[in-house]
Amino acid sequence: MTSTADAVLICPGQGAQRAGGVADLAERFEDLSAAGRDAFATASAIVGCDLWQLGLSPDPADERALRMPSLLQPYLVAWAAAEHAQSADSIGPLRFVTGHSSGLNSAIAISGAVDLESTLRFASECGRNLDRDCANTPGGLLALVGAGRTSAETIAAESGASLANHNAPDQTVLGGSFAAIERASSLASAHDCQAVALRVAGAFHTPFFASSDLANRAWIDALPIADRFTPIVGNHSGQIITTAEDLRAELRAQYVRPVEWLSVLQTLYGAGARRFITLGPGNVMAGLVRRYGKTVPDRIQIRRSAQLR
Repeated sequence: MTSTADAVLICPGQGAQRAGGVADLAERFEDLSAAGRDAFATASAIVGCDLWQLGLSPDPADERALRMPSLLQPYLVAWAAAEHAQSADSIGPLRFVTGHSSGLNSAIAISGAVDLESTLRFASECGRNLDRDCANTPGGLLALVGAGRTSAETIAAESGASLANHNAPDQTVLGGSFAAIERASSLASAHDCQAVALRVAGAFHTPFFASSDLANRAWIDALPIADRFTPIVGNHSGQIITTAEDLRAELRAQYVRPVEWLSVLQTLYGAGARRFITLGPGNVMAGLVRRYGKTVPDRIQIRRSAQLR
């Protein structure tokens, strides 16, 4: 078994899903571990639809349906729990767990901070509130590949968008109305970057989600958080979270402030983490770690959990 006690486990958030993506986890539901089957079965019962089949579907219409937070957030938690269960023997103990954006829900379950069923219910109920903001204040997210924070903030100011993610030294994400996103996209070439629209249901991590943030406070306050858990690194400022109070503070205002992902990676590197294991569909998280790894002196090792089985 590979020792990974100095490693960090990273859980992806919105935008990682794609049509037929769950096929990356297992070809058949029966091929999942018992824990993985239980995770999807529990999540499906909570949301009222078969999330395994929805995630397996190659139909783009089903993928668009899955973008809605009330379905996507429990789906991502179930995915992470199932994949972690499949690879747990090879992954072994971890030093830190983190998640990008809504991937933090997966992180709190895997860290042992909150039991899986409670996490799934929390993700579903908070997702319902987020759904309403998606409908009432429609918008989207735009990745600016090749843009540092200064360029992104300039484009945001000129377009009326807001900084939503600072993902890497040369990658940022803006959020806002569709009109603002269109204006930002048209400005990208003048700032020597490429604009890429993300597969999301709204302008997450912007003031567009102020209403759902307030509505979600009651669910955050009610979360049954354990006294001890694997340390989590938060998106607010890359802070290390080891207490229930600090975790609740991280979850409050989660979707109205930017994801400071570069700060997350800097904290992990500064704490000595050199091995990063990513969960979930796609290679977005591995790509962001790889971009960061080019800026630091020590070599960073990146593996998907499937590679460790």
